[in-house]
Formats: sequence, C-alpha cells, structure tokens
Amino acid sequence: MVEYPLPTGTSHDLDLVGEFYRRDLILKIIGGGPIGDEPKRASFQVELVPEPDNPHSPKGDAISARVGGRVIGYLSSSDAAKWSPVIHRIAASGATVVTPGNVFAYNREKWVGDGKYRTEVELNVRVGLPEPELIIPLNVDSLSSVSVLPWGSALQVTKEEDHFDHLFEYVPAGGEGVVVLTMHRLEQTLKNGTVKELVEVRLDGERVGQLTSATSQHYLATIRHAEDMGKELGVWAKLRGSSVAAELVIQGARSIDLPDPWLSAMPTLPELVAEAPTYDLPGTYVEEKSTTRKARPAPKRTDPKTVGVGVNEATYQVGKKSVTIDDKQRQHSPGIYRAAGIGFIVIGVLLGAILAPIPAVGPILTLGAIALGILGNLSQRRIAKALEIERGLRQPE
Repeated sequence: MVEYPLPTGTSHDLDLVGEFYRRDLILKIIGGGPIGDEPKRASFQVELVPEPDNPHSPKGDAISARVGGRVIGYLSSSDAAKWSPVIHRIAASGATVVTPGNVFAYNREKWVGDGKYRTEVELNVRVGLPEPELIIPLNVDSLSSVSVLPWGSALQVTKEEDHFDHLFEYVPAGGEGVVVLTMHRLEQTLKNGTVKELVEVRLDGERVGQLTSATSQHYLATIRHAEDMGKELGVWAKLRGSSVAAELVIQGARSIDLPDPWLSAMPTLPELVAEAPTYDLPGTYVEEKSTTRKARPAPKRTDPKTVGVGVNEATYQVGKKSVTIDDKQRQHSPGIYRAAGIGFIVIGVLLGAILAPIPAVGPILTLGAIALGILGNLSQRRIAKALEIERGLRQPE
C-alpha cells in the first residue's frame, strides 16, 4: 500500500461517528477494554478510505476510517463533504491517506430498569485531520524525488525575510498553506576562522532561509544519511504571509526520533493527479455485520430515515413528543444531556435572580428566564430518553 501520511502530529482533533456499532472490534484492536474506574487510551494509525459506492451516501463522498483494513467508524456527513475533495484526489493517485488515531474508552454504569444497572464501555474515537488546504503542499509537483520527514515539532526558519520575493509567489490567497522544503548542509566561517555547519532550506531549489546553529544539530545527521542514500531530504513547513511579509515554520521529526524502517526506506510522497471536480475511484464499501454483541433486541423506531453516512437520523416517541437524533448526538451519552438539562435550569434561575431587581418588569423577566430554563431542561431530557430507547435501556413511551 502506498501511503500518504497527513501533515499532522499526535493530536486527534476530529470525532468519528458510528464507532458504537463497532465497539467489540475496536476493543479487540486496543487489547481489551478499561478495567474498573480507570479509563483506557490507545493510539494507532488510521487509514481514511473513500467509499464512493456506499449505499448510504447519496453524494458518494463517504469516508471510512479503518485500522488494518477493518472499518472502525466514519467521518460525519458534514466532515466527509469538507474533506472528500482532497482525500479523493489522493486516492485517485493510487495512495491511501494515513493519520494518527486515538481511542478513549471508559466504563459507565447504565440503568436498565427495575432498579438495576449494567456496566457498558463508552468509546470516543478521534483522528488527526488538518484543514483541507493544509494537506497537499503548494509545491507538490516538484517533490517526486524528495524523502519527506515525518511530522515533528515546530521550529522557526531564520532569514526568510531576505527571500520574500520568492516566497511571495507561493503565498496562497488565504494567507496560509504548507510547502515541502529541502534541507542542505551549509558551512559558515566565523570571523575567528571557525567553520560552523548549519542547515539551509530551499523551496523548489531556491534558498529561502536557514536554521539556527542549535536547531541545525537536530537534522544534520539525517541530511548526511540522505546524502549517503543518494536522496534529497525534505521537511514539511507552514508558510504564512501577506503582500508585505512571509514566514516559514518547519515541522519535521528530529534525527533521534526517526524509526529505523523510515531511515531504511526514506519514502517519498506519491505523485498526485491533477486537481479536478471529480475523480474516478474504485468501490471499496464492504457491508459489515455489527461487531457489537447483541445483548438486547433492537428498539422500535418511528419514522426512521437515513440522510447520509455519519448522520443516520432516527425519530423516537418520547411521551407525546417525537424526538429525532443523529450520529452527532450519539457521540455523547444520555447522562451528558441530562446534565445539560440541569445546567439550563441553573442558568435560568441565576438569570432570573439578576433580572428580578429591575423595576416593574423584573418579576416577569424572572419568570420568563426560569421558564426558558425549564424548557431547555425538558428538551435535553427528551434527547437523553431517545438515546436510551435506541440503546435498549428504555422502552419507547
């Protein structure tokens, strides 16, 4: 598999949807669930795979998240619409997007009726996804022979102000983008005759700055290794600029942090097809049975409807009200919504106390604030009850 590692660090900033239905698989991947009150965290590499043939995606922009080829969740419909153009382009180039992922698992006592509770594992699965415009470097057409360092901590380039004319040609309309710079050894002779070795960075072959003496030491060994391998070493860099100034910040793993497999392979980024409105992609959707054990019968749904991958709206009868929930709301437990409902009441009471001293209208405003708090509480409690109905913790009312 040809990989396209996203330019992102160890942060996991985007929630997946649909992980609840794959709970047993995810727990198997991370080596089991949490023990007692101690939550469990685990990290792994995630593949983001477009599924243009997914029957639940009318627009064909569904994107699954997979570990070892097995689906552990999806980008929500809104996230898929946002990131699919760039991920589709990479997939159309014969590469698979890979990015760090993270699971947070914890045990939670859930009420099952008749005064009884059951311990269930709650999961939150997240992946690292930069903004779409920060995924493909602005100089992607010139990188076929460049081995790009894995993403690392941020370090400032110096003297880039001396090369503004060249940098300005790359500054995007939004003022921020990513480029891949190449790194080269630079010998500098001091006034006392001492020769100091630094790192010079170039953008498409032209010098655009250098690293300080201290920062250079983190990369010189890797540059020498690349020279011995007959390769050119590249590093991700964020480019920020305007019509009067520009700056570069590199983000590349240091020599001591590089794994031996990377040093042996020194992989390059895949060559990408030209940007286009649509791309010809193979079907990758695989209909999977839920890996979550069937501990209870499926709850009744009233007027269910699917509006796209990651949304999966369903309507439940809660008392005399119909409540519609989707995957965005499923990311949180019913207890979160109950707590939010209490928060509405507290805010309503506090706001009422603030408004009460106002002459003439104070009592009316106070009653209004408390009434809004009660309405907010009822709304959040209905969502909590709908989630419990869906998860089999409560019978439809």
